[in-house]
Amino acid sequence: TGFIDRHSHFEQDDYALPYKLRSGDEQVLSRFHMVEQKLTVSRKQAIVQVHGDGSAALTSLGRGPTLWRTLGGPWVALQAGDGLFVSNGDEVSLDCNDPDAAVFTCEDAN
Repeated sequence: TGFIDRHSHFEQDDYALPYKLRSGDEQVLSRFHMVEQKLTVSRKQAIVQVHGDGSAALTSLGRGPTLWRTLGGPWVALQAGDGLFVSNGDEVSLDCNDPDAAVFTCEDAN
């Protein structure tokens, strides 16, 4: 499972893309993953965790909602503590006020 960001710029190795996650890995997504950091996006906006069976779970952690959608579908707001399993092609946005500012796409490496 991997996540590719279409709209971010990274200056530190911790933020280098794409993220390639394997069983047992987790990745926090935050305002630091944005070209223009916004205080409306939390330092820990969401976390992606890959389970032993290869499934990936997204959990919203931020003050504001994290957005999720299937490819081409409408955005669904996830409040802090809400989570779901993500699939190939699913998209995650960190900024509910500007959904296109930081969008990650889930890609199955298989």
